[in-house]
Amino acid sequence: MIYVLYLLLLYASSYRYTNAEPNPYFQKNGQVSELLLCRKCGADVADSNYLISKHSPGAQKIEKQNLFGKQNITVQTLINPFGVKFDIVTAEKARCKNIGPRQGADSWFPGYTWNICTCPHCGQHLGWSFESSGAKAVDSNESIHLFHGLILSNILGENFTDSLIMMPKMYKM
Repeated sequence: MIYVLYLLLLYASSYRYTNAEPNPYFQKNGQVSELLLCRKCGADVADSNYLISKHSPGAQKIEKQNLFGKQNITVQTLINPFGVKFDIVTAEKARCKNIGPRQGADSWFPGYTWNICTCPHCGQHLGWSFESSGAKAVDSNESIHLFHGLILSNILGENFTDSLIMMPKMYKM
């Protein structure tokens, strides 16, 4: 029995750990991207190369941050009619399951209707999907027909999750 444990320990100590390499298959315009994951279940819900800067005229605060391996990502603080604040990023593509009928009332983006966007795997509320209602959009970037507002606190980057995995001290060399 002790001999078997000794062999297992010897085998484990000889195993080499390596850092994850960026996946070359997730590229847009020659840039390597980072997957955005559902914070609850870890399912991939978006790609950082599809983050866009779609400004809401109702934003309480707009700032540029370095997130998900990208520089100058637009983060907007929006408040719903109940007074709840959300920090969101906008993406032209996301893997969302849209819940409920489209709503035109209380849209943060005039000219767009919205519905709730949830994780297709676990159902966690990720944000909202916005679709042009046919009326003139107020934004100068009117060519966007459909986009998503993702709640920053409900997503995380895949590279951040890699930093959460810790190796036991006895395996470090």
